[in-house]
Amino acid sequence: MIVEDFLIEDIELKYSVGIGQIKLDSSSLELEPLLDLVKEIQNKYKDTYLQFFNDKFVLNTQHIYHACFFTQKSFYYKINISNQKELEFLLYLATKRQIKDAIKDFGIDLEFIKKELINFCIITSDQTINKISNHIISVLKAIETKFNLNNQNFEKYNNIRKYFAFSDNQINSILKSYNINIDIKNPNVDNLQSLYLALNDLICEQMALLSLEKINLL
Repeated sequence: MIVEDFLIEDIELKYSVGIGQIKLDSSSLELEPLLDLVKEIQNKYKDTYLQFFNDKFVLNTQHIYHACFFTQKSFYYKINISNQKELEFLLYLATKRQIKDAIKDFGIDLEFIKKELINFCIITSDQTINKISNHIISVLKAIETKFNLNNQNFEKYNNIRKYFAFSDNQINSILKSYNINIDIKNPNVDNLQSLYLALNDLICEQMALLSLEKINLL
């Protein structure tokens, strides 16, 4: 698990984020215990929420940190789309307003957990992340595995770009803002880091637009 501390300066909100990946026992895979565990953790620990998520369209840890940031701000300013923080987190991961779409694309179901590897994110204002992580592993009889969300390859890049429907012009616009020139129709492995940088910025922009949509609807 990796843990990072954050401060949203304009509202003086401090919080910590823990992201981990665990391997479940395939002989006891069930969805209900995961959902029950989310409720248990959030009832037990103040200002804490937990979400298990599908990483198919997760770019990297920055993608998750940005979703946490906008989730925290949306509840602080009372412009949240969902009344549950763990669902709001999925909405910002997906940059969509429809909860059913966010759950379908970034949530977990029985078919997903049959793959045995599960990702989770803990967001808390208390110093309890390691305690909560250990409790998750103990209750689920799981094993913590090597973290791989920051791996970069062209298949992942193309899948995520297609999911968010980013155009060549959008990618190029971000790259030019960094004075980076790439033939994005024929990229090579040396371009991957720059291409991921562009996707990261575009996803963050989409999250910001999602938060503004709720304000405009008020």
